[in-house]
Amino acid sequence: MNSRFGTNVISILSLAVLWEVTGRIMDSTLIPPLSRIGAAWWKLLASGKLAANLTLSLTTLAAGFFLAVAIGIVIGLLMGRFRAVEHFLDLYVNVLMSAPTTAFVPVLIMWFGLGVESRIAVVFLFAVFVIIINTMTGVKQVDSVLVEMARSFGAKEKEIFFKIILPAAMPAIMAGVRLGMGRAVKGMVTAEMLLTLTGIGAMIMQYGSSFATDSLFAVILTILIIAMITMRAVQWLDRRLTGWKAEIAIE
Repeated sequence: MNSRFGTNVISILSLAVLWEVTGRIMDSTLIPPLSRIGAAWWKLLASGKLAANLTLSLTTLAAGFFLAVAIGIVIGLLMGRFRAVEHFLDLYVNVLMSAPTTAFVPVLIMWFGLGVESRIAVVFLFAVFVIIINTMTGVKQVDSVLVEMARSFGAKEKEIFFKIILPAAMPAIMAGVRLGMGRAVKGMVTAEMLLTLTGIGAMIMQYGSSFATDSLFAVILTILIIAMITMRAVQWLDRRLTGWKAEIAIE
């Protein structure tokens, strides 16, 4: 763990130094030095503009992502456990997973208007299908011998589900949640840029159109930090829920 942390720190510092040197050597309009980006970021933070827009964006992200997790896990569990449900929904899930999500934006505007509901719907669509597929895959990969053994000892379907299937499928479910979080952040920015210019997406459009590259990169850096923090949070939850597998592997 310490070795990995040290490697990450060295990697970040190396990138920071390279970015700073490149920004000073090249045209700073295209690639501003990291020190200038940091100054722009602090200015946005001090003005309150970054915090206000970030609050709007994170509210949309949280609502859409948690909705995707709740619905995605339930549908994935049903598809993985019951073949009839899988056959009924598999075509739709795979088609919607493969389709470009931005193509549904005009439809969402007609359904929900230009308010927060549409932005939440975009985040939801970006994240939900990868969660469904990973959850379904995790359930289907549960060792059938364990299930049959439980049945032979008189375990009921409810006990089999909660004590065998769900714990065994949890690593795959959490992998889907991690992937879903990354896609949810993309959905958040996409919704704010394509639907209504608000939040972090509005700042990207504003600074991009005015060629304020230092502020533009400051906002992009903020998005990357959000993605990193949220992914770390999901990884922490993953370790809490599936730590027993690591203990078994060590033993």
